[in-house]
Order: sequence, then C-alpha cells, then structure tokens
Amino acid sequence: MGYVQKPHGINGELVIRFQEEYYETLEEYPPLFLEIDNLLVPFFIAEEGFRFKSSESVITRLDWVDTDAKAKALCGLSVFVNKEDVIELDDEMSPHALVGFQLYDETLGLIGEISEVHDYAGNMLLLVEYQGKEAFVPLNEDLIVNIDEDKREIELRIPEGLFDLEEE
Repeated sequence: MGYVQKPHGINGELVIRFQEEYYETLEEYPPLFLEIDNLLVPFFIAEEGFRFKSSESVITRLDWVDTDAKAKALCGLSVFVNKEDVIELDDEMSPHALVGFQLYDETLGLIGEISEVHDYAGNMLLLVEYQGKEAFVPLNEDLIVNIDEDKREIELRIPEGLFDLEEE
C-alpha cells in the first residue's frame, strides 16, 4: 500500500505515502500494519489524527507514537492495510483528489489552488488561498457546477458572502 516517508513536526506525526487507489480505504481510518522485523505490527490512527496532504500522502498521528524519536524510528517502514478494509474504487472521484485543482466560482471566476481537503464528520471543506488569505470553502454535490479532471479544475456555486468576511 505504501510506506512511512518522514516525521512531520516534533510531536510524532508521520507523513505516509501511499498508492492513490487506497484513498477511500484510508478515509475510513483502518488499522495500519507496519512491517517491523518481517512482522506486520498493527497501529491505530489516533482520533483526529489524519489529514490528506496530497492525493498520495497523508499526515497522520498513530496511537502511542507521540515523540519525534518514535516517529523517526518508523521512517522507511512499509505500510499495509487488512484486505477486508480495502475499499474497491468505483468511477467516482474522491474529494481528496481535488488537492492541486484550480477552484473557480461561477460568478467570481478563479479563486485559487486547493491546498488541502478536510473532512469534518462528512462535511467536506476545501482550503484555498484567496486574495492573500486562507479560506475554507464547503464542498457538496449541490454546489458543483463542473469538474474537469484533465484540466484539474473545479467550478462551484460558492455561497454568497463567503469571501466578504473581514477579520475583526
């Protein structure tokens, strides 16, 4: 499935690279098995300890891995998931595959490049920089005007006033 690429930060988070077809599988927070001395050792993803960095990497926090030293010790190890946990891909595109896409609004035009996709209990939010500020844009099927996978563009009907918020 993938491997532990490197530590992220100093609190034990890890960057795990994986094959893109495991996207949907990882969204379900399955136990991960790390190959240590030719044995598959199960690790569980800590609560709120998982975010997609790209379509092929995640930043994750595993239970019991809470220091930089513990994270470094896991670098380079192969990562597997249980066969029963694998979700077979259908033709539907995963929202996390939108990282790197250009986001357009049907009235405002180009908003910017999607840098992250967050899933808060099924509510998808796209993180994008717009006019020098980071903004979260909601994503659901009702707001999608068009997706062009070849051009890596998505056009949404963004709720009016979303970008009007001024910091107090």
